[in-house]
Amino acid sequence: MPDCARPQRVTGCLLAGGEGRRMGGRDKGLVPYEGRPLAAWVLQRLVAQTAQQFVIANRNLADYAELLNQAHATLPANRPAVEPDAPHLPRASGPLAGILTALQRTETPWLMVVPCDTPRLPATLVQDLLAEGERCNAEAVVPVTLDEQGLPRHHWVCVLVRKDVFAKLEALFAQDERKLRVCIQSLNWSSVSFTDATAFDNINSLETLNGRD
Repeated sequence: MPDCARPQRVTGCLLAGGEGRRMGGRDKGLVPYEGRPLAAWVLQRLVAQTAQQFVIANRNLADYAELLNQAHATLPANRPAVEPDAPHLPRASGPLAGILTALQRTETPWLMVVPCDTPRLPATLVQDLLAEGERCNAEAVVPVTLDEQGLPRHHWVCVLVRKDVFAKLEALFAQDERKLRVCIQSLNWSSVSFTDATAFDNINSLETLNGRD
């Protein structure tokens, strides 16, 4: 996607702060997948669809910085390319901690958050979510697909969220809420349907990784 077609109101954030328990403790975003680290595939999508990009990671920060460099990412000014969860947040607090950290450093009105283990995200993900968010003045927008039984499946960690909801999410975090679904549903939120459910597949375990290699 050419620069002029990128949503200039959106910053992209790759979340790579997990402990990789189902990967045997390995850093999930750096695990090879089809010849490249998993995170490299996700960053490729983010760079094509957002104005700026950065990574929230709690280990191997230099490796993620190099992946941003290889992806020709546009970095926010005056901030590191890769940062860990904010130091005042408890360790192992899940994706909400990463999103709170990202919202604090985002310079654009919208933040597009994606996990590091979704290498096949749709090429129109950001523009579709942004169009819905601005159409209905939503605070957050998530993609939704149908599972094998035809039931809706919302992809909560793949969320477009307004920068100005930080205080609301921080208050929920302070009340010990950690479930991202609950936090998003507390906002004025919406969703966008995508027909290809495999675009949101998580390569989040050694079994899944080996089954796809």
